Amino acid sequence: VKDVFDEDRVVANPELSLEDGAVYGWSKNNAYFYQMLTLVGDFYNFSISKPFNELTEEHKKIILYGSGSQSIDFSKIKGRRGWSSKKKPFEGIIPRMIRRYEESEIRSVREDLSRYVISKPCLSCQGDRLNPSARNVFIGNNNISDLTKLTIDQVFNFFDSLELKGQRGEIASKILNEISQRLHFLINVGLDYLSLERKANSLSGGEAQRIRLASQIGAGLIGVLYILDEPSIGLHQRDNQKLLNTLTYLRDLGNTVIVVEHDEEAIRQADYVVDIGPGAGIHGGEIVATGSPEDVVSNTNSLTGDYLSGRQEISIPTKRKQATDWLTITGASGNNLKNVDLSI
Repeated sequence: VKDVFDEDRVVANPELSLEDGAVYGWSKNNAYFYQMLTLVGDFYNFSISKPFNELTEEHKKIILYGSGSQSIDFSKIKGRRGWSSKKKPFEGIIPRMIRRYEESEIRSVREDLSRYVISKPCLSCQGDRLNPSARNVFIGNNNISDLTKLTIDQVFNFFDSLELKGQRGEIASKILNEISQRLHFLINVGLDYLSLERKANSLSGGEAQRIRLASQIGAGLIGVLYILDEPSIGLHQRDNQKLLNTLTYLRDLGNTVIVVEHDEEAIRQADYVVDIGPGAGIHGGEIVATGSPEDVVSNTNSLTGDYLSGRQEISIPTKRKQATDWLTITGASGNNLKNVDLSI
């Protein structure tokens, strides 16, 4: 992936002329750049008073990316330092932005210019983030890039059904076993829907925490204290037991696992519960009950115990208010969302 200055962001108002502000900072309000664009227009026989989207593609390219090796007489420009005496190529709006972005040591300048930057797939690797030799390594009929685009569940099934015979099978057996184990760890913490190419900064806090958890299982360490903050958050209820089995496995290896949780299943399967309350925030901070889940259930001072035992419950309304207005989201896409329609 490569960061580039996006033409659509640079030319924010293509229906306007350059004179009237098609490109921020290059209108008639900036005398120096306005004079420069006027001379470029005169040289190439186009008017900067014409709407940008009505200019020819060639003229747009010159404005955005410069005149190349073609020199233009800019001696008529009067800047802050007086009259320009240079005859030189026109740098172009985007190359000038790139130069300022790379050379400026002023944070505010870089932050201002970053508004025009987007990430695009590298033209060499098409976003695969692999060099040519790595892209030419094939497992079956798939290269590494193809496999990283699959979900973890699909990749696991691929390796599980992969058959390599003879010497190839002997050489690859230990590696394939290790790959399958690590994928299985990720599936067991409820991450089977992720693809291996997902960027770390696109993961939720819960997903990132469960990936770290899976890597710890793969490390096979013992005598370690693990502290997890709500690992079940964002996890589908059907995968909850898989996560709890993973935590139990970590414990059985000879580790101590401390979990901050509000999930009922997690509380009921704990070896030891510390219930802190009685309320939240400034109304809490006291240890209300400790012991096994059964001890907490039998403690009448514990609000958690009241709900676990059924002494208190959240009543479900028998009749719900009919909705008259809806907030509708159509075609939501990105990361885990695949063209989802939703009415709230």
